[in-house]
Amino acid sequence: MKRHTIRLMLVDDHALVRSGVRSLLELHDSTSVKLDVVAEAGSAEEALQLAEAQTPDVVLLDLSLPGRSGIEALADLRLALPEARFVALSMHEDPEYVQRFLDGGGSGYVPKTSLETELVDAILAVDRGEYYVPARLLAQLSRALANPDPRRTAQLTERERDVVKGIATGFTYREIAAELSLSEKTVATYRERASEKLGVRSRAELVRWALERGLV
Repeated sequence: MKRHTIRLMLVDDHALVRSGVRSLLELHDSTSVKLDVVAEAGSAEEALQLAEAQTPDVVLLDLSLPGRSGIEALADLRLALPEARFVALSMHEDPEYVQRFLDGGGSGYVPKTSLETELVDAILAVDRGEYYVPARLLAQLSRALANPDPRRTAQLTERERDVVKGIATGFTYREIAAELSLSEKTVATYRERASEKLGVRSRAELVRWALERGLV
């Protein structure tokens, strides 16, 4: 019986991680499925450049990428690869990340602390058109949805997130304004709106929120 081949793209800014995942997947021994890594990328931009030429079936996407994060790049990658399925391979186990990735069109979520078999299970599941989230994360997600924290569920606009990211990175209002082509007064307004939505008052709390969500 001919084996079904699943074409994979690995998107992670750490070459050692990509190498380890590639080795793991290529060692997968199955009489019915072959896992074939056809492309590797170190950033979302590089993945977009490779997408059309390689047309992978499944993309393993790190969320903490240089430049645009995996979640931010997901929409563009889905447009470039409309037939592909996307699995987050992430260090983050916060239910908010899981929810945002799935809401953005992802099909699976695998923490980097997972067992090797979980990653393979995720790939096989999404290739069948199913969704995959490890049981322990699914339980956390269910609890988070049942008992929402306003600071976690607040929806910031893109500009508000940009300003919060700039503040958490240590930029001044003037530097953020120059980067975003805004006035300093407008930057201050975005900061005030974000703080109000998140229920935080101090700069330290705003920075902690951004760090917990991998914005910096």
